[in-house]
Amino acid sequence: MNNFRTLPDDFPKNFLWGASTSAFQVEGAANEDGKGVTIADLRSQKSKYLDTSVSVDHYHHVVEDVQLMADLGLKSYRFSISWARIFPHGNDPEPNQLGVDFYNQLINELVKAGIEPIVTLFHFDCPQSLVEQYGGWANRQAIDDYYHYAKTVLELFGDRVNYWLTINEQSLLANVPSMNGISDSNRTRLREKGENSNYYMFLAQAKVYKLCHQMYPEAKIGPAVSYMTNFPYDHTSANALKSKSMEDMISFIDMDVALRGQLPDYYLRYLKDSGLQLDIQEGDAKILQSGRANYLGLNWYSTSIFKLSDDESPKMLDGVISNVEKVSDDRLMNSEWDFSYDPVGLRFALQKVNDRFPNIPIIITECGWPEREELVDGKVHDQKRIKYLNGHIYELRQAIEDGVNVISFNPWSFLDLLSVNDGISKRYGLVFVDRDNESAKELKRYPKDSYYFYQEVIRTNAKNVTQREIDN
Repeated sequence: MNNFRTLPDDFPKNFLWGASTSAFQVEGAANEDGKGVTIADLRSQKSKYLDTSVSVDHYHHVVEDVQLMADLGLKSYRFSISWARIFPHGNDPEPNQLGVDFYNQLINELVKAGIEPIVTLFHFDCPQSLVEQYGGWANRQAIDDYYHYAKTVLELFGDRVNYWLTINEQSLLANVPSMNGISDSNRTRLREKGENSNYYMFLAQAKVYKLCHQMYPEAKIGPAVSYMTNFPYDHTSANALKSKSMEDMISFIDMDVALRGQLPDYYLRYLKDSGLQLDIQEGDAKILQSGRANYLGLNWYSTSIFKLSDDESPKMLDGVISNVEKVSDDRLMNSEWDFSYDPVGLRFALQKVNDRFPNIPIIITECGWPEREELVDGKVHDQKRIKYLNGHIYELRQAIEDGVNVISFNPWSFLDLLSVNDGISKRYGLVFVDRDNESAKELKRYPKDSYYFYQEVIRTNAKNVTQREIDN
C-alpha cells in the first residue's frame, strides 16, 4: 500500500486568482463621510505628489471598479479597511455608519460578482487621533483599541468574508516607526518605541486570531508579511549570515510569532545585543500561545543581494540596519525602483516557508512590477509587466508541484494607485487610471495589455503560461 502523499501537478480548479490594493492608496475621499485622519493621510500630504484626498477615487467608483474585476474574471480581491473610516478617532464608542455603508457596498458587490473578499484590517493607516491621545502603537492601550476595531469589523462583515489579514507588513512598521506616527529625538528611545510597537502588534493580533477562530471557525486569518528574500553578494559566510539575519528580522519573525505563538530566540538575542527592553507583562506569553494564525499572506516582489560594508552610511529601514550595501545584478531585468525580475526566487522563497511550516496555506497577497506608463490611443502596452506575471505564475505552478500549499495569487495592484514616495508615476496596475500627480483629470479607467493577459490566465487556469520567459 502506498502511503505517500500525491503531489499536485497544476493549479487547483478552485485556485483564487485575484488582485490587491489598500484603502489609503486607492479610496480617496480621505475627508468625506466622517472618516478620520490617518498617519497615511498626513504622510501623503508631505509628499510633493498627489495625496489621499482623491488618489484614484475608488470610493466613488466602487461599482465600476468591481465590474472591471468581474470582467477580468477575478476569483478574489485583497483590499484593506480603513480603521479611521469605521472609527474616526480609532476608539469611538460607535462605528461611523457611512463608513460601514461603503464597505458593505464593496463587499456585497464582490460577493454578487462571485469574487472572494480577502480583507486586511490594518494597512499603514493608524488613526492620527490615537497618536495624539496616547502615542498610538507605541502604547499598550493600542492593543485594546485594535481589538475593539477588529471585533467590530468581524461582527459587521464576517458573514461574507472568509479570509482575513490582521496587519500588513508589521516588521516594516516596527523598523520605520514614523509610518505609525511614532517619533523621538533620541535614536535609542525611538528604536525601543518601535520594538514595543512591534510587540504590542503581536499581542493584538494574537487576541484577534483567537477571537476570529471563536466567531468563525471555518475562516482563515493570518498576517500579511513583507517577504524579503535575500542572497549574499559572494560566498563568504559573513555575508550569507547577514542576509539570513535580515530575512529573519524582516520576514520570518512575523511568520514565526503568528504560527508558533512565541518570540523567536534570534529576536531576543537582537534585543539583548541592542540594549532594548520590551514591556513584557504577566500573561503576555499565554496571549501569544492561545491565538495563532491558520494561514499566511506573503507580499513578495523580488530577490535582493546584500554584502557587508565598512561604511556606516548605507542604512536600511530608517537606519536600523547599517553596515550593509544592496547590490544590483545587471544580468536581471531591473526596474527604475530597484526591483529585479527573478521569478525563480519566488519558488525558492516558497520552498523555504514550506520547509519551516509544512503545508501551511499561503496566499500571495502582493507581487507586482512598477513602471512609468503613458496612455496612447486608449491603450497601455505594458510588456514588462506581462513578462513579470508570466514568469512568476510559471514558478508559482512549480512551487505547487513541489507541494507548497498556495491557494491564491493576488498581484499588486488591480488599479494604478498612490505611492507615497512617487505619487502615481510608479504604476503597478492592471488597470490604468488616467490622472497624473498634478491633476485628477476625469479618472477614467483603461485596462492595460496585462489585464487581458491575466484575463486569459484566469480563464484557462494558467494553461497559457507554459514557459519561464517571454520576450520584452
